[in-house]
Amino acid sequence: MDEFDEDRLRASAPWAGAPLGLAEHRQRIMSEVRGRRRTVSRIWTGAAIATAALVGAGSVAVAGNGTETPWGWSADAVYSIPGPNGQTCFAGIRVMPDGVAADSEAMLQAREIVAAIDLDSLDTSAYEQEMAAEIGTPFDDGAEGTVFYTPQEIKQSAVHSMVAEILFDELARRGLSSPTENGPVSLSSDAMGCQ
Repeated sequence: MDEFDEDRLRASAPWAGAPLGLAEHRQRIMSEVRGRRRTVSRIWTGAAIATAALVGAGSVAVAGNGTETPWGWSADAVYSIPGPNGQTCFAGIRVMPDGVAADSEAMLQAREIVAAIDLDSLDTSAYEQEMAAEIGTPFDDGAEGTVFYTPQEIKQSAVHSMVAEILFDELARRGLSSPTENGPVSLSSDAMGCQ
C-alpha cells in the first residue's frame, strides 16, 4: 500500500471523536427553556384573565416547548442537575401518545401541562428519600446483589415521577383520563452527562 492509498483510507474512515459544542448546545437549550417558561407564565396569566372574562367562551391551547435535544427529538420540558466529576447532567422529558393521535386534545393538553411545570422548583425530596431508602436492599426479583442508585439516578427518577404525578392528576381533573384506566399519554425521558 502506498502513501496515497493510506491517505485515502484514513480520509474515508468515519469520525470517531466526541461531538464538539455540547456545552454550548446545552446552554442554548437551557436559555431557550428559561425564556419559554417566562412566556408560558405570561400566557397562563393572560389565559386565566381571558377565561375569567369570557366565562368559558373559549379555550387556549399551547403545544409543548419544542426544545430540540441532543438525541434528535423535541422535549416538552428540560432540566439540568450537577453530574459526576463536575459535569452537568442534562435531561429532557417528552409526552408520547399512548392510544391517541399525536394531535388529539389529550395529547395537546398533556404537552401544555408538562411544558408549564417549573422543573427547577419541584419538591422531589419525598421521592428521593424513598429511593435512597432502597439502597442496599435485596432486589425484589431475588437476583443476587443489592439495589444501588447514583445521586443523579435518584434525582432523575424523582423528577420524572413528580412530573408524571402532576400530569396524570391534571389530565384526570380535566376529564381526559381515568384513575382506573391507562392514560392516553405516557412520558419518556433521556439524560446526558449523568454517569
